[in-house]
Amino acid sequence: MPANRIRMRHLRCFLAVARHGSASRAAEVMGTVQPSVSRSIRELEEELGSPVFDRTASGLVLNAAGTRLFSYVSNGMGMVDRGFDALRGELGEERVSAYVLPNVIRVLMPGAVRRFKAEYPRTVLSFLATTGGGLHENLRAGRVDFGFGRLLAPEHMDGLTFEQLFSEPLVFFVRAGHPLAGERNLTVHDLDRFEVVMPIPDTIIRAELDRFVISKGLSGFSNVTETISFEFARSYVEMSDAIVFQPLGAMHRELAEGEVVRLDFAVGELVGAVGLTTPAGRSVSAATARLMEMIRLEVEEKKRPGGYIAELL
Repeated sequence: MPANRIRMRHLRCFLAVARHGSASRAAEVMGTVQPSVSRSIRELEEELGSPVFDRTASGLVLNAAGTRLFSYVSNGMGMVDRGFDALRGELGEERVSAYVLPNVIRVLMPGAVRRFKAEYPRTVLSFLATTGGGLHENLRAGRVDFGFGRLLAPEHMDGLTFEQLFSEPLVFFVRAGHPLAGERNLTVHDLDRFEVVMPIPDTIIRAELDRFVISKGLSGFSNVTETISFEFARSYVEMSDAIVFQPLGAMHRELAEGEVVRLDFAVGELVGAVGLTTPAGRSVSAATARLMEMIRLEVEEKKRPGGYIAELL
């Protein structure tokens, strides 16, 4: 390859392979094909006159030269990306996208968005509010900038980082006046007498629930309705004897207003970390970084006496 022919694609492929450890994984994240990434790495090494990766049985690992190059390229590319983001914000529409799970979109995101829009009124915010699977894939593929919600399962955290902001319990709710409302020391078999509304399989909290129920001696509830619609669950629990399994934040308002009650079951046993999930090593736009900071500020405010999170602690 002729001198001085190193292109942006070579550097972006280099960074992706360094972060993910293989050309195939880097290609998946970048939305291209493995041969293209491998060719770019080969061309880069030919231009440099030295390999930057050690080829091992487990994948591609940065060697000493590659490690040194990575420190410069990652910083430089981060500055370039931030420059592009700033220019896009000046010339046209800037957009921040995130997946935000229902337990936080009701109680924390409104305040964070209000703070953010006071500084970035022209930035478009796009939220994917779902408890469905594939959230890690959305992050790695760049379809969203970050995630705000419960910690993903360990097998889905490869290439991602998590910043815990608080802990939140998963709760079994029933309508006020339900036969189990006010009963003490309930067992999983007491709950199994009623219909249970729970998230669909392959969701974060469904996996937690399944493991927990098995640990209590029940292979699964007998009468189940599966849904990721929190609106359905909230409406259905009011008109039936069904038990709804959700994060506390999803029903916080109804609980405070006395429309639903929390069953005396699994109290303190189903608690999980809630926070921000981002792709490891990938820089974010100034607007994205600011929205994440607004979320942190909103969380800190809700930790004060009388706040939603203070009630969890």
